[in-house]
This record gives sequence, structure tokens and C-alpha cells, in this order.
Amino acid sequence: MDIGYKNNSYKIVDQLIQEREIKLLHSQLLKIGNNLDTALKFHDLDDMWNHFKLNDRRGGASIYNGFKYLPSISIIANSSRMKSSLKKICGINNPALIDINCRIDSSGEEKYLFDWHQDYWFSLSSRNAVVVWIPISGLEPSKGGLDIIPVDSDHVKIYKTKPGNKYDSYADAVLLEQEIPYDEAKKINHMDIGSALFFSFSSLHKSLPITSHDKSRFTVQLRFADFDDSEFISNQYRPGQVTKESTGFF
Repeated sequence: MDIGYKNNSYKIVDQLIQEREIKLLHSQLLKIGNNLDTALKFHDLDDMWNHFKLNDRRGGASIYNGFKYLPSISIIANSSRMKSSLKKICGINNPALIDINCRIDSSGEEKYLFDWHQDYWFSLSSRNAVVVWIPISGLEPSKGGLDIIPVDSDHVKIYKTKPGNKYDSYADAVLLEQEIPYDEAKKINHMDIGSALFFSFSSLHKSLPITSHDKSRFTVQLRFADFDDSEFISNQYRPGQVTKESTGFF
């Protein structure tokens, strides 16, 4: 395990994803938008999303739904570079891809952002599982990012929570019910295209709002557990589930 990851439970890996893989992902996502509105020809992700956000929110929901099914994401998730990074950085020897999620976060849609949380609440599986967070257009302060609290991997804990009382998205299903060391938080708000942030399921983190009015944050989240991990084995290799009606964590 990488010493930086062990000490902090997160690490940015530069140039993990090849330029051609990013270009393929962009083109496949644009193709979804062009299928949904054949009168326009989109060449830029922000232009596409701004159009649907302002003029066709139902079509925007379809883009959101289709995003995580793009074949290019599976190529990235199963690349030899991803597997070697998971092993070298996080100590995952036998990776299980338990979830693919994608987000498009924009100014004016702050109600969908995540407050402080641990991914373990939503995906369970194992405290040692890992999120690979990929801003596919890079990250700059105007696109927000994440606040994350470093923690040594030998001293992780699962914080006290309570069920949410509303449901704009699954971000509302579980809420923190414990004081946390806010002053230790580190801001992740700059990453080059092709870089990825690796962080533990037990890392406390939250979304930062977008201040740009014309650029959005397009991210892919790959969640990996280890088939050899005893906690994942005891959970019968089953990740958690969150619906409007129930949450596996509770």
C-alpha cells in the first residue's frame, strides 16, 4: 500500500487515463445528447448540458441515466493501469468493480450535492473498499470539487448517522449525526484531465458547489472492493442498496 494513501486514505494519481480514452468517453456522452436532440449538433459537454438543463430537463435526466452505461467507462475501469494502481496504492489485489456511478453537477442544482458522508453508508461491502473519482473534463476551483478529511487507514471508523427525512437524491438517505474535525479537511479543487482521486469508503468527504455559470463538473465514480477482503467475503460479495423506500445501511 502506498504510504501517502495509508496515512491519509486518499491520493491523486496523475495521467492515469489516456487521452484517447477520455476523448472516446466525451464522444460517447455527446452522442447521447445528439440522439436526444437531433436538431442540434453538440461538440462540447458543457454546451450540451446547459442546453438540456435550461430547455429539456427530462432529456437531461436521460443523459444522466445513460452516462454510467458508456462502454468507454468499462474500458477505463478494467485497464491494466487501473488494476496496477489499485494494487500499488490501495493494496487491492483482486479487484471487484461493485458500482459505476456518474454525476453532472451544475450551478443552481445545489440540492443534489452530498454533504459530509462516508461512501460505506451507501455501498457497504467493506471499509477497505475504494472510490476512484474521475473528473472527465478536469477540475478547477470554479467547478467545485471535494472537501476530504485525512485519516490513517489503521484508525478508520464509521460515524454515527440517522436516516434522512427527504429524498431529492440518494445523497439524502443517510445523514451524519456526529461532530467531525472540520478544521482538518483538505480541499481537492484542481486536477488535470486524465487524473483520478483514490479514496477509501471510510473517508469523510463532501461535495463543493460549482460557482461557474457555464461549466459543470462531469465525474465518474468507480467503486472497487477486493474479492480477497474478509469483510467483503462475510457480506457474501454484496454491495449495499439505496432506494427511496429503504437503505441497506440501516
